[in-house]
Amino acid sequence: MDIYHSTYTQYIDLMNQLKGNVEDLISQSFDERQKADGVVAIMEQIDNTIDTASEETFLPTNELLGITKELFNLKKRMGVKTPAAQVMLKQCFRTLNMAAVSLQRITDDCALMEANELSEQEM
Repeated sequence: MDIYHSTYTQYIDLMNQLKGNVEDLISQSFDERQKADGVVAIMEQIDNTIDTASEETFLPTNELLGITKELFNLKKRMGVKTPAAQVMLKQCFRTLNMAAVSLQRITDDCALMEANELSEQEM
């Protein structure tokens, strides 16, 4: 298996894990109005990056940065967080960091470095 295919496969697995983590976070921490006010956007971004990685044509580094920033903004909007939500947020950022580290095997662009730094800072 070549390095590109294995990296894309690992990235997709991590994004699917992130999707589950975000779903858990949302169900624990948000009411229906808050879910409608932008939480859906992060789930769509995750789906889009999975599609991009599945095609194995383009690197999803800008998408990863967008998801990382969106999760960071989501964290700020949450305000007071329960201990369970704090744990889930850390897990989400840890998963994003693992995805960034995975992509570093095949690229080292600015968007990836920024996503890596931001996720590392929030884990």
